[in-house]
Amino acid sequence: MTFDEKLKAEARREGGPLPLGFDERMDALLDTLSAGAQPTKKRHAPRTVVCIGIAAALVVSVAAAAPAVLQMARNAISYFDRNQNSEYANYQGKYERFNAAVGMSDTNGGQTLTIDNIAVDDSYLMIFSTLKSETPIELRSGEHVSPSASVEWTAPTFFVEINGELLDTTGPVENEAELVDAYTLTAVQRIALKKLLPDQFDMVLYEGGMSDITQSNFQFAMSVDKSTVAVETLTVKPMQDFTVDISTDYQGETIQLHYAPRIERVSISPFGSSITLSEASADPLTSFVLRDERGNYLPLLYIGSVGGSEISRATNSFEFIGATLDTQSITLIPYLDEGRSHKVEGTLDSLPLTDNSAGGFTLESLDIGAERTVAAFSIRGAVDYTNAQFSLLLANGTPLDRLVDCYMDFTYDRQNALCITTIEYPDATPELLAQVTGVSFWQPNELTLLEDQAVTIVLQ
Repeated sequence: MTFDEKLKAEARREGGPLPLGFDERMDALLDTLSAGAQPTKKRHAPRTVVCIGIAAALVVSVAAAAPAVLQMARNAISYFDRNQNSEYANYQGKYERFNAAVGMSDTNGGQTLTIDNIAVDDSYLMIFSTLKSETPIELRSGEHVSPSASVEWTAPTFFVEINGELLDTTGPVENEAELVDAYTLTAVQRIALKKLLPDQFDMVLYEGGMSDITQSNFQFAMSVDKSTVAVETLTVKPMQDFTVDISTDYQGETIQLHYAPRIERVSISPFGSSITLSEASADPLTSFVLRDERGNYLPLLYIGSVGGSEISRATNSFEFIGATLDTQSITLIPYLDEGRSHKVEGTLDSLPLTDNSAGGFTLESLDIGAERTVAAFSIRGAVDYTNAQFSLLLANGTPLDRLVDCYMDFTYDRQNALCITTIEYPDATPELLAQVTGVSFWQPNELTLLEDQAVTIVLQ
């Protein structure tokens, strides 16, 4: 079985249907990797990272006229007017302070796709778009897909060319979408930038099932100037090499692990903070925590990673929260982890709910509704994952998810350092929900931090 076949099989095992065009899109992405590059498994993926495009028959070419330069300046973003519960709502002010109102549209097969706004800083590219259709939009769905996730699967997902080169989007790509009505879908795509973009660059966005631009359904060409964002950005490029050696027992056998990553970049910027590592390995280092000079841990939001080979470096970007422009340094600390957790349980009136673990979650609030429950978890100390999983419990202790289908999704309140976990249960009856009296969640076990192998990145 080839590596791309393994990746596709892994995607099938992880639940949710493969979207139309997935195989072609994955093949195209693999073709862009250097020889010997090998994708590895996702870690704690909160949502789909390779999404459905829009199936259409016609291919539209980019206009030949030179595009106007888009300045990152103060502009309203209508997406938030239609989606006030957006994961990114707390950052709306930052996005609106540094974005370009684009307004470019392309029509294809009875559908019109409009790029409403583009926002970009040193860490992330945000693409706000609206899809209008002459006929009702057919949502992509399937087994184990929640109603809200089916909207995200249907949202457009863009390939990006920067100065004529395909942007590496093999890492974290997040989609959020809202169905305004049967004919209108508004969406935002958030792409983690593995490389620092120049202040001025030409960009082509195109949407379709493959990275081959000649096969795209929609195309948009523009020039971008992001120099104004620098006033609120702290970015360093240490190019700092270090090694990590771990000895661990697995099924009675001692395994020696060796890592040799390079810290390419650390950015604290308006849209989020990120640390970028590269490594010539099929299984690069991902087991680490971050701590600032004051001793505060900076939770890592693991979304995905890719591997390379002994002759081809893989580059991965990891988002973290809690740093500011005043942060003096960040220390990367590898850890040993058994991969185990324990259950914390309580009644609905026992919130905030936690235990005495040095690192872990606290269930701060719980909003139980007729079709979904939204839980907010704060994060403390050193943890190896930030997706808090919970269950609603009936009076007899039975979890709700054993009685009806439940769909779990994770988003983040980055401003307040919270994990927002949502459970949807479209088939639950009011009578069944009335029996819910308790809640439980999984608390990660304590990590063994390898302080002797820590490395510090000076930011100031």
